[in-house]
Amino acid sequence: MKRTFNLILIIFSSVSLTAEYSFDFKIDKSFEFPNAQARAEANKIIIENAYLSYYKESLNKKNCWQKYLNNKKIKLEIKQSRVETIDFSQRLYRISFDPNKIDFDHDHSNYLNLNC
Repeated sequence: MKRTFNLILIIFSSVSLTAEYSFDFKIDKSFEFPNAQARAEANKIIIENAYLSYYKESLNKKNCWQKYLNNKKIKLEIKQSRVETIDFSQRLYRISFDPNKIDFDHDHSNYLNLNC
């Protein structure tokens, strides 16, 4: 019985409980360095969805976050993200990231709590 419990505990602890999000996007075929452009677009998508660090997915919170981002410089560090090429000929990419791995220079949730 003790071995079974330990085995279940090991399996459960190895399962990642992250909330990873993925977004697909296209870039213009005219860019000379498509991978660099894809990375820039991926960073933009992460910033637009960084509110997910504070809240679950919500159209209201996302719209409020978009208004908050206008004319503001927000310093953040994206600790882990992946940009995958889905179809290079079509310039289709996918960004995957975990909002819990975004570190902000300060807490922005106050604005979202008070103004949304």
